Amino acid sequence: MYTLIFIFTLTSCRSVEKMVEKGNYEEAFSYAITKLQGKKNKKTSYVKALEKAFTKMNASTLHDIDRLQPESKPENWSKVLAHYKILENRLYRLDPLLPLVSEDGYIGSFGLKDYSNEIRIAEENTCLYHYNLANTLLFRSEKSKDKIFARHAYAELLSVDAYKINYKDTERLKLKAWELGKVTVYFDVNNGLKNFHGQEIEKEMWKLQVSKLNDFWINYIIGGFDVGKNIDYTINIELDDVAFSPERESVYNYSESKELLIRKEKVKEIRDSIEVVFEKEVFEKVTANISEIFREKKSELHGKIKVFDNNRKEYLNIIPINVYQDFKGYACNYVGDERALTPETKSKTDPFCEAFPSDFNMADNLIRAFKDAVLNESSKIDFL
Repeated sequence: MYTLIFIFTLTSCRSVEKMVEKGNYEEAFSYAITKLQGKKNKKTSYVKALEKAFTKMNASTLHDIDRLQPESKPENWSKVLAHYKILENRLYRLDPLLPLVSEDGYIGSFGLKDYSNEIRIAEENTCLYHYNLANTLLFRSEKSKDKIFARHAYAELLSVDAYKINYKDTERLKLKAWELGKVTVYFDVNNGLKNFHGQEIEKEMWKLQVSKLNDFWINYIIGGFDVGKNIDYTINIELDDVAFSPERESVYNYSESKELLIRKEKVKEIRDSIEVVFEKEVFEKVTANISEIFREKKSELHGKIKVFDNNRKEYLNIIPINVYQDFKGYACNYVGDERALTPETKSKTDPFCEAFPSDFNMADNLIRAFKDAVLNESSKIDFL
């Protein structure tokens, strides 16, 4: 038993030393801390491995910071900050073990340094970089009227928030970026319907709930707005044609019959002067007269949406919108003996035939479908 423990311990020590030899410092650091935590007798090999791994990792991280040259490349300040936080995190993990003395009296030397000041400076410069870039982008947006610059500026200001809330006047600048980057889309309705239902359809289209499409950057409005003011895009809803077919009804009559065994009788007959008794089957023919009623009525509404860029004064897209409603009514009834019906006919018997919908009801359904189609197609339009 003792031999096995000794072999396992020896293997573990060699393992952590090999990690260090191979340059796997992160692995060696984590492994050595695990082996040293809570141990009264700390192995010298683990202490030395931890010491070397910590020193090597820090040297590498500090070298990476020097290479980033944030003074001349301010866009690298966030990377520098991340590196200093890595250094700080290593200290946090090591601190509970300090002072670190092995069972042989070996004292681990780690050259500890407090990086809080470096972190503060890097954080300040990171915020300043994103803040200055946001201002530059806002200036470009104002000058070029390009909303993309404003949206990128907003993203830079959010990056500042990740480090410091209420840094300088970021809240004011975010509002400014939002104002410059937002898009207003106005819906207009052009009624070309000559049908009796045209006025009602147009009236319902003006009630289109375009606010369902609103997001952070895009505001959709319809009606009750000065269309000449701050409108970036106009979606013209054009109603071109609405039609209702005549009511069509057809009736198909047919009958089904079947011979059914109703009883068996014993019958006597004289055959070749001999009386013979045998069983005779008695059948009855049953009949049912079936009537099938088919009703059909169709309606359709046609139009389009035309997307107009008010800044460029040009149409970007024309999207056809066509919706249809097909009413189909059916009834199947019979008169006569139910036993004559085939299984197929039984399965479709239904004495109730739905009444034809009125043109008004069909128009209501067309309007709902048309509205949904307009909203669906509008949601797909890229307004950038």
